[in-house]
Amino acid sequence: MNKIFTLSLLFFSFQMLSAQDCGGRYQTEIYSTVNVTTVKFGEVVNNYAATPTLQELEMDIYQADGDTATDRPVVIFCFGGSFVGGSRNSSELVSFATSLAKRGFVCASIDYRIASSPLTLLSEENMIKVVFGAVQDGKAAIRYFRKDFDEGNALGINPDNIIIGGTSAGGILAINLAYVDTMSKLPTNWQEWANEIGGIEGSSGNPGYCSYPNGVFSFAGAVGDTSYINANDVPFYSCHATGDQTVRYDYGSPLQGFAPVSLYGSGDIATRLNNLDVYHVLDTYTGGDHPPLNTTQRLNDTRDHLGEFLFNIIDCNPNNEKKSFQQGCESFYNPNDTTGIRNIQTMKDWFVYPNPTENLLNIVAENAIEEVQVLDAYGRVLLAEKIDNQSLKHTIHLQVLAKGLYFVSVKTKQTWHQEAVLVK
Repeated sequence: MNKIFTLSLLFFSFQMLSAQDCGGRYQTEIYSTVNVTTVKFGEVVNNYAATPTLQELEMDIYQADGDTATDRPVVIFCFGGSFVGGSRNSSELVSFATSLAKRGFVCASIDYRIASSPLTLLSEENMIKVVFGAVQDGKAAIRYFRKDFDEGNALGINPDNIIIGGTSAGGILAINLAYVDTMSKLPTNWQEWANEIGGIEGSSGNPGYCSYPNGVFSFAGAVGDTSYINANDVPFYSCHATGDQTVRYDYGSPLQGFAPVSLYGSGDIATRLNNLDVYHVLDTYTGGDHPPLNTTQRLNDTRDHLGEFLFNIIDCNPNNEKKSFQQGCESFYNPNDTTGIRNIQTMKDWFVYPNPTENLLNIVAENAIEEVQVLDAYGRVLLAEKIDNQSLKHTIHLQVLAKGLYFVSVKTKQTWHQEAVLVK
């Protein structure tokens, strides 16, 4: 009896010590009310809307009323909807974000680009471009918080504790964002398609800031290939039903087999992480519910288990599950970069900004820029400039162009690259 009492006392003391190190925050709801503010975090062309259009990207930021802490972890939520529907006001995300904000986290529910029709996604090329366009938008959201920190930290965050996740398509966005950290991990054709829309970083907003998350979660998400995941990758939480046919628990084609790609679901991701000894938590449910949040009990369990997972990976918890060699932003920035744009190598071998633009477009490349062309929607060359000075950076003036959508082609090392640019 005394032994049991002693062990219980030690456990209680450990819990109290952890809570004290985090100021009593993050494990339970300690605030009663939450305020929500909406901010714009990016602006980008959506080529898969009914007509190509400039889309403003907004997020709802959830913070507890009266919370004045200045070192708070950030949790970013991405909605579900098969990349053709959904919104940042999704009920489960509002519930989770509100609850976690009451625990002391800063939470955000974000916009990202989606296609206007399911028919668009019947093409493998279109699906990859839509998914990685969404990934680019998620990265812009992460960069928004690190930019805010760099500019005075008005939101009171810890830039080394940013975790992203979501439901279904939002989970797919987050998992691929976390584990596809270099283009070389993708199949060759996927690399080509992703490069055509701006690589894995894109130009959705807040360029130059680190877009790596410090953890990832999903409610019935998947990844292109578990081989993307390495031993230094970030921890993962997921819930998933074994009979899910919308996004498979194991390996298979989503949307009841109609999607033109096959993905690895939470079960296979957990196996990979287990083999690599990366911290992960998987809540497995029977049945085929997608996502498995269809009962109050499951919703409450997921909220609590996600909260426990988050507490176990944040810095203020001295017993957190981070590894000393876990990937962080120090590996994002390229120490040999002399262009003024950070980490070109992890983006792609060229980058344009700002996009949209009013009159000037900056082009930065890893290799010498040989030629730049601006084309209209019919492929007609409107502007062309040859560059003979082996420069890695070039600025092109667009004042002569009317407002609208154009395509900028950049030639480096005898290779042409192209990206859509909106002149506004």
